[in-house]
Amino acid sequence: MKRLLRGGLSALLLTTTMGVMPSLTPIVLAQTAAAPMVFNFTAPVITNSGVRGSTHFIRIAVIGMSLKDLMIAVPSQMEGYDGVRVTDQFGKVIAAKTDLGKDRVSIAFAQPVTPGGYLEVSFTGARMATPGGQTLLYGVTAERLGIQGEIPIGTARVEIPSYN
Repeated sequence: MKRLLRGGLSALLLTTTMGVMPSLTPIVLAQTAAAPMVFNFTAPVITNSGVRGSTHFIRIAVIGMSLKDLMIAVPSQMEGYDGVRVTDQFGKVIAAKTDLGKDRVSIAFAQPVTPGGYLEVSFTGARMATPGGQTLLYGVTAERLGIQGEIPIGTARVEIPSYN
């Protein structure tokens, strides 16, 4: 599926078919005079983040190599959280050992997560040290199977609603 818009932007579309695992498809969102711009991602990428009640979530598309672990920097505005849950695109909990710190969360998967789907990391029972109306920034890095060291994935932005 292709969609054309003005502005020179491209994106990734999560496509699904009944009974088939969702797949990430590069799409063209704009066309230049010379040729359309298409991004083909070869590394994990943050595709969504936000708030559901008292839960903050970060969705990561697993692209390229398998993931061994994730490290997430916890924003300083977060006073605390009850726990961290990692699920796949079907909502199934992924077995992992988590090390929950005030400033950083480490998630080591029992089995490497293979490419082709996405993970959702949920911070349950999140409590804020400041009132709403702010943007929290979660820095996300990972270790990929076959590559030593942490690889930056990106920064997840979570907009905290203002309750006036």
